Amino acid sequence: MNSIEFIRYRSEYFEQVLALHRSAKSGLNIGISDYDEESDLRNIYKIYINNGGDFIIGLLDGAVAAMGGFQQLSGDSAELRRMRIRKDLQDHGYGSQLLHELEQMAFQRGIRQLSFETAKARPLTLEFYHKHGYQETGVGLYGNVETIHFSKTLDERIT
Repeated sequence: MNSIEFIRYRSEYFEQVLALHRSAKSGLNIGISDYDEESDLRNIYKIYINNGGDFIIGLLDGAVAAMGGFQQLSGDSAELRRMRIRKDLQDHGYGSQLLHELEQMAFQRGIRQLSFETAKARPLTLEFYHKHGYQETGVGLYGNVETIHFSKTLDERIT
C-alpha cells in the first residue's frame, strides 16, 4: 500500500475534490440538483474550516485520492461529511486512515460526538462504520435517498 499524505484542503484541489465526490455518488438518484447538493464543497473554507470544523484531502502520487471533513454543530458535536475514497483504492485501509485522522482532529478541537448519515443502499459503507464503532441512531432521507444516521462518542482512545 502506498503512503497517503493528509493535508488541509486547499482551493487548488477543488476540481479534483468535486470529481471524487461525483464519482462517489454515482448510481444514486439523489433528486437534488448538483449545484444545490454540492454547495458545501464550493464553500469549504466557510462551511468547514472557518467554522470550527475542518476538511482534509488525502494525496497519493500528488492526486486527490481521499477526502472528508467535519462541520461543527455545537460546542462538542460535529457532523462527519463527504468521506470519499477513490473507487480503485477502496478496501486498502485508506478509509480507516482518513476516518482516524478526522476523529483525532475533531477530538483535539473538543468534539466529543460525531454524527452523520449515509445511504442505506450502500451495505459496505454501513459495515465500514459499524466496524469503526459507530452506532445506528435513526433513519432519514437525503433528497430521494434513504439514509441511516450514525453517531459515535469520541474519547482519548482515538488519539
